Amino acid sequence: MILGFTAMVQAQVWGPGWNRRNMPAAETVTVSGTMVVAQGQPALKSGDVTYFVSGISQLIGFIDGLKEGAQVTIEGVATTSPSDKNIKFLRPSKLTINGKIYDLSSPSPSPSPSPPALPDLPSNPNPSPGTPRLYQFRLPGPMVPRRR
Repeated sequence: MILGFTAMVQAQVWGPGWNRRNMPAAETVTVSGTMVVAQGQPALKSGDVTYFVSGISQLIGFIDGLKEGAQVTIEGVATTSPSDKNIKFLRPSKLTINGKIYDLSSPSPSPSPSPPALPDLPSNPNPSPGTPRLYQFRLPGPMVPRRR
C-alpha cells in the first residue's frame, strides 16, 4: 500500500489543515549568521530564526572554513515552515564566507563549446554480425517461457 503510506507521510509533514495552497509564500532574502547543527542537519542561525539550507551539507569539506561556528552570508529564496515561524527553508543562490563569494545558482559550470572526443575503442574481435560471444553457448532445454 504505497499510496496509503504516502498519504500518511504527507499528513505528518504538513500537519492538519496544511497543504501547498496555504503554504507561506517564498521570499528572496540575504541572511547573515552562524553555521550550527539543528535537528542533526547543518543550518544557519540568524537571531531567533533557523534556516535549513538545501544542499549545504554537500559543500562542507569542499569550501574552506564552512563548518559549525563559521560566520556566513547566504542569499536565496526562503520559505517559512508551516509548523514553526522560527524555522525557514532556504534555497541558496550565493554564499559568502571569509570574504569569498560562491555562486550556487547553477549546479555545474557552463558546458564546453564542443563535446569531449570519444576514446578509440578496440574493434570487435568477432567480425560476423551474429550473437555476442557471451551468448554463443546454448543452454540445455527449450528456450520458451514456462506456462503456469
